[in-house]
Amino acid sequence: MVRMMTGLGAVVLAGMLGSGAALAAQQNPETRNIEEVPAGSYALDALHSKVTWGVDHYGFSTYQGQFTGITGSLKLADDPAESQLDIEIPLDQVITGSDLNEHLQSEDFFNTSAHPTATFRSTSITMEDDNEATIEGELTLNGQTHPLTIEAEFNRAAVYPYDKNYRLGFDGEATLTRSHYGIDYLLPEGDDDMGISDEVELDIEAEFVPNQE
Repeated sequence: MVRMMTGLGAVVLAGMLGSGAALAAQQNPETRNIEEVPAGSYALDALHSKVTWGVDHYGFSTYQGQFTGITGSLKLADDPAESQLDIEIPLDQVITGSDLNEHLQSEDFFNTSAHPTATFRSTSITMEDDNEATIEGELTLNGQTHPLTIEAEFNRAAVYPYDKNYRLGFDGEATLTRSHYGIDYLLPEGDDDMGISDEVELDIEAEFVPNQE
């Protein structure tokens, strides 16, 4: 009888564990379709997010740098097109691997003493398919605000094995015209039209986790 009860208990326990795992999978589905991700508030994971920028450097190369320490939130709606994205970039967290870091914070470029952060707030999201979207929004940089379009791709949602947190991953691309924000240092000029390009290409990598607040 004891052996029978022990066996029965094992079966019940296995069933409970199995149903618990199934419930967890329903609540935190592994998917590449954004429409299958649970709606809610998600916080940007600064450790796994960055913005890489690139400019043409006198026709010689594409010079790149990065912004790190980014914060933000994604309020994911049941209809992803109704979601809200807000991002804040600390401009003193620019990385170039050279002394240019300090120059970029001067009045020639970001003027971080007066405008320490850049912000992006979405105004509309158009879903192109299950994992691609066009995000229209407003970028505030150097005290000026202008429209910016991000072409975004949803990569995956799943439980991250190292911290057991549910996580969403995205990539994005955008192009801004720096002179629109009053950043006109070394713009191309003269007969050869050489300088640092007015257009700045942005490559965005972002991961979000459920907001704990």
